[in-house]
Amino acid sequence: MKRRNLIKSLGLGLIGASHFPAWANNWSDKDLDFNNIEPSGVLSKFVDVTIPETNSPGAKSIGAHLYIQRILNDCYPTNFQKEINETAANINKAANTRFGKSFENLQNNEALDIIKSNATDTKNINFLKNLTIRAYTSSEYYLTTHKNYQMAPGFFHGCVEI
Repeated sequence: MKRRNLIKSLGLGLIGASHFPAWANNWSDKDLDFNNIEPSGVLSKFVDVTIPETNSPGAKSIGAHLYIQRILNDCYPTNFQKEINETAANINKAANTRFGKSFENLQNNEALDIIKSNATDTKNINFLKNLTIRAYTSSEYYLTTHKNYQMAPGFFHGCVEI
């Protein structure tokens, strides 16, 4: 009885394995839409302005903008992603009209001035600030240096005299 199940499983596995190359050749990574959030430059500058680099690494060097992009792509609906894209476009437009440069090319104090003066998108800006703080405080750097986080805090000492 067990031999029949084994032969059946092997047969199904071979049939599936023979169809795998045909399936794998029909898609590419361009078909997978990982980056719905367009303005990664604006997002990285926003993160850099929110938590700038000092003696410790800032949010941009930790990669908070990548975390925010991933969270927005994976966890929020497309209409909210469009709102965030519009907010980033508004920030970029305000930087172009006020300083004649794109937002990502501004100095940090100029970029902070643009963010503070934006009154129309305060809800989305506060949302991005909160995500930046969450990304920074859940990073490996912050947890290991400031919170004394250890991956497996319990230690095993096998040969100890009792």
